[in-house]
Amino acid sequence: MDLLLNILFIVLSLLAAAGVGLLIFFKLTVSIRDSRRRPAEKRLGQGARKALLLYQPSNGRRNVPQAEALAARLAEMGYAVTVNHPSEDLPYAPGDYDLLVFGTPVYMGETARPLRRYLENHPFTGKRVLLYVDGLDLGHAPELEALKELVPAGNELYAVKVAPRDREGLLAFAAEYGA
Repeated sequence: MDLLLNILFIVLSLLAAAGVGLLIFFKLTVSIRDSRRRPAEKRLGQGARKALLLYQPSNGRRNVPQAEALAARLAEMGYAVTVNHPSEDLPYAPGDYDLLVFGTPVYMGETARPLRRYLENHPFTGKRVLLYVDGLDLGHAPELEALKELVPAGNELYAVKVAPRDREGLLAFAAEYGA
């Protein structure tokens, strides 16, 4: 009987340690997802129309090439594109742009907090707005719906969820709705 209790104690201890490990992993993942990134402004294109592209880099920066390709495509479409990471300190007034593009990775069903805060604190109206999220479950996008709710009424809103590293899907979306 003592042997059985010892085995049970060991198994429960291992399960508790695994649970604590998972909690730490999830906490770190979420805190990295929601961390503020230093502003890293880039400008592309010389077009007469202006576009603002704010995106939150993913933990592995796998969505950076997507955002860079998207900015290049918008420049090809005739926009002067300003690219940066969302932050409350950015000097951009959304009203100064013809096109607003916001992107974020999805972790555990949530979008990045810095982008959500930017949308909450910078109201705008009468704009063409493109939202994109990159995540694994393409058939299920409640996080995209939640992000859409942060865009004020009175804007022309288009949204898409793309797979990580799906550059072509994102570029096709921009070509269709960014004109």
